[in-house]
Amino acid sequence: MAQAATLTMQDIAALAHVTRPAVSMWRRRSRVRGREIPFPPPVSVVDRIERFDRDAVVRWLEETGRGNNAEHAMDAPALSAPLDADRDVLLTLLALQVLSGEQLEGQTSDGLVALAERVDPDDRLLLREIRAWEARPALLAYVDELVEASYGPRDALSRLDSGRLRRDAQTRGLADEAARTVAAVLEGCRVHLGDGLGLAVSGTHRELADALPDYAWVLPDGDDAEARRLRRRALLTEREVAEPGAVAGVLRLASVVGLDDGEDLRLVDETALELGPPDAAVVLGPASLLCDRLTGDAERDRAQTLRSARLVFAARLPRGLWKAAPRQSLAVWVMSGGVTTQRFKVADLAGVELDRSDLTSDVVGALELSESRAFRYARNADLAPVLAGGVVVPRGVRAPQLGTARTTDHVDRVRAATLATSSPLDGYDVLVEEAPGAVVLSRRSLGELRSAGQLELKRGSRIDAEHADPAGTVRVVSAADPAGDGGLRLDPFDAERHYGRAMRTEPGDVVFAERPHPCAHVDEIGGAIVASPSRILRLTRTAPIGPHALAAVINQQESGEWATWAVPVLPAGETGPLDAALAGIDVYLAELERRVAAARELRAALLDGVANGTVTLDLTDPTGSPTGSPTGSPTSRPTRHPTSDQRAG
Repeated sequence: MAQAATLTMQDIAALAHVTRPAVSMWRRRSRVRGREIPFPPPVSVVDRIERFDRDAVVRWLEETGRGNNAEHAMDAPALSAPLDADRDVLLTLLALQVLSGEQLEGQTSDGLVALAERVDPDDRLLLREIRAWEARPALLAYVDELVEASYGPRDALSRLDSGRLRRDAQTRGLADEAARTVAAVLEGCRVHLGDGLGLAVSGTHRELADALPDYAWVLPDGDDAEARRLRRRALLTEREVAEPGAVAGVLRLASVVGLDDGEDLRLVDETALELGPPDAAVVLGPASLLCDRLTGDAERDRAQTLRSARLVFAARLPRGLWKAAPRQSLAVWVMSGGVTTQRFKVADLAGVELDRSDLTSDVVGALELSESRAFRYARNADLAPVLAGGVVVPRGVRAPQLGTARTTDHVDRVRAATLATSSPLDGYDVLVEEAPGAVVLSRRSLGELRSAGQLELKRGSRIDAEHADPAGTVRVVSAADPAGDGGLRLDPFDAERHYGRAMRTEPGDVVFAERPHPCAHVDEIGGAIVASPSRILRLTRTAPIGPHALAAVINQQESGEWATWAVPVLPAGETGPLDAALAGIDVYLAELERRVAAARELRAALLDGVANGTVTLDLTDPTGSPTGSPTGSPTSRPTRHPTSDQRAG
């Protein structure tokens, strides 16, 4: 019997986006909104740590509404790694799943080796590791669930690095905001130096590079375990691997966060010495080391590094970016191998609303040694006082806060809504007649259709809303958003870069979801990305039912797993006509819903416009119907549409 997936108390806190003490309070206080809903009991205790059934915890969160994570059901699988899972083994299996695109659950050891031989015939990444490993169903199932719960390979790797396995290794990482800020600084270096750069990472928190822009990784050549591990990480982050001589320049990212005293400044000095004319370096470390005043040997070592005059930009970052010491601030240095300067830019970003694009622009200006442009955050500082023992970044450098004003034109809202509400809507009719004789109703489950090769199941992909582009042309659809107009579209280049392996729909695919209640629709256009937890059901030509009939059957279900849902086996010749009729009904319903939404918007716009004094109603309409018009407008009556009686006459 398969081992149930479990979560620890810390996992539950991470799943619900709350603190660990909050989960302890939930266990003690079982009364929620006047109801008694006890916290799920632990199912086991391992190494004195209680473990709770994952599905029971998800159901409890859904029933109580507690927590701050509306997507806890999607995030739960990624947090429930098997107890004795090895991080490197999971990394290897994840790389195999991404390379092959095949579901690993159910594979034997020989089957995994066959997949590895197909995707890594030269044994550069994972073949020897797969050959030495015996398949374990729990690990294979976890990797499949991890992929489905993630936004893509890069996000899956990030979840693998930040979950229980990382806690078991007693390591503490950096907040996501730290990675985004460093990425903005590196982007400024790339804009200044040009394309064709490679990224070389050293020091602590090397996983920081996983979330950075798409540089080629400059890795040492070799076939040892570390080189192979880095190649697998490069694959999962969709990176190219290059040798130093094969790139136009090298961006060096050195993290000294968490290093011992003396080791941190030694790494900073080595990074500065390795810079060539086409290179640049970004150093991430504690603000106490890179920004504040030092004394003794530390001050002399830092001054020795700064005497190379390579420093062009230094910034103090906000607190909370280092999870092991959230009250301490981090800082970044930017050093250039192509310039020497006695003046550099400094910025204190603590307490400001950071715009990363403006930060990138400031870094570009600092690398250019520009004095003829405005800086959003940075100001000049002289090197001489720092070499004499002064601070690098004085505290309190603040950026001006920029505000924007936005007005709403209620008249335009009224006019836009009436374009839908004022046009006539034709009815929808279906001609039917009695069928001769009686037939025996035959039904088959979706699981049976899949086993018979008449139905294919395709998983959706988790989509990050930050990648949305209102002007994008790639639709993102879900079972709850049939038209894909829920505000999430992707630019084609972004879709290929971030979701190149995502499954796209084909015309006639049924997009469905099981929870919170079964729902489905047919994508008539195709080419869309399906957002998890929605999935795709693709019927073959031999299927005994059409896509619109299948979607209608799913929408009538109350609950249950999709494989158990039964569909009727239609008589020969009826599948096409029935599907055409159901498609027409779907179009009719969509138009009705559009008009209902327009009527509600019209009501809201009239209330807001009249209350604000920007709209007045013209009651002189011969039909007696009030119409919205701008105050004082000489032409206040909208275009009239003939009634059905007028058209008939």
